[in-house]
Amino acid sequence: MAKKKRIRWSPEKKEKWVTSSAVTLPFILFLFFLAFMTYLVLSSENLRLENEVERAFGEVLVALQREDETVPVALQNRNVLGFGYYTSTGSPIYTWGDAYRILPFSIFTDSTSISDTMISFDMDTGIIECIRYVDSITFDLDNIFRRTGDVLELPDLIYLSFDASHFLERIALTRVFSLAIFVAVIIIYIIIMKILGDNRRIRETMRKQENLISLGQAARTLTHEIKNPLSSIAIQIAILKREVRPEVLPDVLMIDHETQRLKQLTDRVSEFLRNPIGQPEMLNLVEAVRELMPVFHGSVKMIDPDFAVAPVYFDREKLRSVLENLMKNAVEACDGMEMDAEVEITSDDKTFHFFVRDRGCGIKAEDKKRIFDPFFTTKINGSGIGLAISSQFMKAAGGSLRLYPRQGGGTIAEAVFPNGLK
Repeated sequence: MAKKKRIRWSPEKKEKWVTSSAVTLPFILFLFFLAFMTYLVLSSENLRLENEVERAFGEVLVALQREDETVPVALQNRNVLGFGYYTSTGSPIYTWGDAYRILPFSIFTDSTSISDTMISFDMDTGIIECIRYVDSITFDLDNIFRRTGDVLELPDLIYLSFDASHFLERIALTRVFSLAIFVAVIIIYIIIMKILGDNRRIRETMRKQENLISLGQAARTLTHEIKNPLSSIAIQIAILKREVRPEVLPDVLMIDHETQRLKQLTDRVSEFLRNPIGQPEMLNLVEAVRELMPVFHGSVKMIDPDFAVAPVYFDREKLRSVLENLMKNAVEACDGMEMDAEVEITSDDKTFHFFVRDRGCGIKAEDKKRIFDPFFTTKINGSGIGLAISSQFMKAAGGSLRLYPRQGGGTIAEAVFPNGLK
């Protein structure tokens, strides 16, 4: 039986998972607690309202059973707006306040936990209307309501309407308060997660900077140590070119070629370590690109811009290095396939955009985060220093450099230059 592959997390992923869980779990528990407390408060308000209804019905029935004159007083004390006796068909026997002349059964559709009671709740006015079926109770109309008549049986239905606006206000305030706390908690959670993410990125940036400092110190020492023997080798090769037999000369020229390549590499490393700002001056980006086009012998096509001048504030040699490196990468990316590389300059209000597009193999997803790292390359003969230098020059001049996939295959390199006149 094949063993299951064990997933191993990097320390960064473990740290991210632990911190995220440590923040998220308390927030989830707090939201559950908030929802539970809101439910309890709303349930409490509903119970208070039902208790108010029950007590009003109870006091009315007690007053009727005693056959005294406390029925209107009991109604007023309970914020009752209307009271009525009705037959089982809704016909009125006695009405007081805002009671209906004919009881509309259709409005009593809301359910309630109060037994034998039907409720209608008007959210706009805050009025609650209730009807209840009751057992027969006798009372003296003349004694209670100062009307003449015989002792009658209590109608089949009692109707009460209440002013419950204060209950609605408390319920609305509870919901608004709970919603405000919920939104505030979510915002606080988002802010904390953003802070954690920013801190994580800052730590990653600091780690990279520390690595670059160490790398720079090592590279500075290494280039210095390499240049000395390279100078001696170059002198000896120059002597060998004049003295060796013709059949050996190709081997000497190969040594000379590789020596020159090493020298160029050390020069580029030194360039990377030097001040990236250089001596900036006002240059025309369109003219700088046109000057480079003959270098690539027609391998790169230029889309003519709508403008003739694109002023940028940049060091002349460093600008040429950036443009040449991006165009050279595009040509090399199309090596072994149909050449399809082009450059284009566009502008907006405050910046100029220099695009270099190719139809190469593109950038692998796992390489996207490392394409600007010094000495990282996917080319067989590449040094991995070109894009790192170009990115550093662009940042020093206030611009930016990014690479992303081209629709239909290939890569787009976009260099953004600040308008030198803005």
